[in-house]
Amino acid sequence: MTRKAIYPVLVGVLLGLLQTGLFFQLSFTLSSSFSTYLLVVICWLIGSMVGVAYLAKFSIKLVFFLLVSLAAYGVCGWLLDTAPFNSSLRPFYALLVVISGVYPGVFFARMKTRYTASTLFFRENNGFILGLMVGTFGFMLAGRLFLWSSPLALAVVIWQSDTDL
Repeated sequence: MTRKAIYPVLVGVLLGLLQTGLFFQLSFTLSSSFSTYLLVVICWLIGSMVGVAYLAKFSIKLVFFLLVSLAAYGVCGWLLDTAPFNSSLRPFYALLVVISGVYPGVFFARMKTRYTASTLFFRENNGFILGLMVGTFGFMLAGRLFLWSSPLALAVVIWQSDTDL
């Protein structure tokens, strides 16, 4: 497979790792209720909608949105470490998840010129499912270290792949 063919798969894996990481970290250090799952999913989708509808139109490089997403993910994890089980911070966590979700929205809006919709969604979705599985098993086997290190490592690979397309 060429880099152009594998690029959406890699992004999908990253997005699956980020969403899994957000869910596990919030579930274990904030609340393990269904509302935590909804917080992650709904706020992620809101961020994606903002990315598709508004932010993709700006001439900001895609890697900027990737870095902002990773920064929001990191701040969320750091805040959960420093203030565990503090439910008064739930709105801030929601905002951080929205910010993390902006990157996928911008990604999809920008990639419509490089891929057909069916190809893009098929590859990214399969990568996302793989990312959910890898994130879950990685967390089970290596703990939070995996949730912190794997998105960073994959982001470097994606950044390199994006500049080479």
